[in-house]
Amino acid sequence: MLWFFNHCHNSRTLLATWINSHVSSLLTSLTVHDRLRFEQALTCTREGGATSLATWAFAPHMIWQDMFAYAWTEIDGWWCLFAEYSDGLFMPLPPLGPCPQGEFHPSCAFKDVVQHVIEYMMTHNKGSAVTRIENVPEELKPRLYELGFTLREKDPDYLYRRQDLVDLKGDRYKRPRAACNRFLRENRAQYRPYDVMDRDECLALFHRWTAQKEAQHAQAGMPSDILARYMLEDAEPAHRCILQSSDALGLVGRVICVDGAICGYTFGYERSPDVFCILAEVVDRTLSGAAQFLFREFCGDMESYPFINTMDDSSLTSLARSKRAYHPVRLVSNFIATP
Repeated sequence: MLWFFNHCHNSRTLLATWINSHVSSLLTSLTVHDRLRFEQALTCTREGGATSLATWAFAPHMIWQDMFAYAWTEIDGWWCLFAEYSDGLFMPLPPLGPCPQGEFHPSCAFKDVVQHVIEYMMTHNKGSAVTRIENVPEELKPRLYELGFTLREKDPDYLYRRQDLVDLKGDRYKRPRAACNRFLRENRAQYRPYDVMDRDECLALFHRWTAQKEAQHAQAGMPSDILARYMLEDAEPAHRCILQSSDALGLVGRVICVDGAICGYTFGYERSPDVFCILAEVVDRTLSGAAQFLFREFCGDMESYPFINTMDDSSLTSLARSKRAYHPVRLVSNFIATP
């Protein structure tokens, strides 16, 4: 990136030098108490109101604290989130903001703050290719292209018209509609809000759900998908965090019970006034139609939102197939930017 090596105005050079030497000491570990600060920065971000990407929210990052060490800092009104793992340091989101600081308006432009954080990461990572900015929305691509970044696509999010998922009208929704009807016909079901007192029972369901997936593969003589297995193992701490801290994370939760026992749970959050995101869904696999029923009812509850985002498919063929079966109105593009 040629602009990285051009001589800057003296004040910018001094600022960059100061940031590189002090940013490590200024980094603050991300906690649930940072949610308000994060959301304020998001509202100040031009692209924040335009993108429907599910990752432009607090909960999808906070729940993965067992996999990544998240930390943040502010640079002249810009809120910068970092994540570190064994390979190095990266940004799971572009810089957010800028937000006014008291009576002062930020003087640091987007290109300047991006230059500072990239230089810091490259120094920290000792030149490793791990340096990157993830979850770049379509709306931000032109600005990063101008700065010389390379952008490659990630798995897109699936965006649906909410009313379609509730009505399930027509031949194209014949199968999920029939599955819902079968579940109601064969079970005495109760659908209700999640309560933290449900935590242990839901966590037991999560472990039963993962074991059922392994057993189904074994019975069918199918080799277990190694990537899917690792993802399920990694998901356990994330689900534990969701179940324990749903209120602090700003999540809405629902459960379904059959004969008084919880057989499914789901959680989501508001991404924007128009978009509600489904973050997690776990259902007993032995109950035919339970997943379709829970999904339909949850979408029905979110009546103030025109659209539902079910996040990406993690490059899993079976998950992609099930998400396409509900006929998304759009795939929301997502990119990784590297210098």
